[in-house]
Amino acid sequence: MVAAMNQDDLLRYAVIGGAITVALLIRLRRIGRWQRLRPGLLWIVPTTFTLLAGSILWQFPPAGFDWLWLFVAFLAGGGLGWQRGRLTDIRRDTDSGDLLQRSSPTAFLFLGLLVVVRWALHGVIGLADARWHLGAMLISDIFIAFATGVLGLYRLELYLRARRLTLGMKRVL
Repeated sequence: MVAAMNQDDLLRYAVIGGAITVALLIRLRRIGRWQRLRPGLLWIVPTTFTLLAGSILWQFPPAGFDWLWLFVAFLAGGGLGWQRGRLTDIRRDTDSGDLLQRSSPTAFLFLGLLVVVRWALHGVIGLADARWHLGAMLISDIFIAFATGVLGLYRLELYLRARRLTLGMKRVL
């Protein structure tokens, strides 16, 4: 049976929806603008997030087949992160020689799709929890593994393409 939503739930959804809207509007303003890309710094965010995820998994380790859920979530997130990286344009500035990056409008739509997928997965995993008794901690771990995959492989794709450009490849895939 589905419980009725109370006023606190509505307020929480409104705040989260507002925060996501603001974040997407900020990203929308940046679309089409070239920004400096520093390949040497691309490792910082995924490493920090991986360390945080690792510390959570170390404190509350999943058991048995729960690791399979995390592996699948990491692979799914990694695939989406890699695709998001492919949608980012990278070029070398002819004047300064700096590497520049620009998100395409498709990348913005992809970010919106990621938000929708995350909400949909939350609902699906919630239903699976009711049927398979996954537990709140495993559901949180699944989202952490998914985010780790997205961040890590997005930045890896950017790094590999930037490295190819730096090494003198003329065509960036």
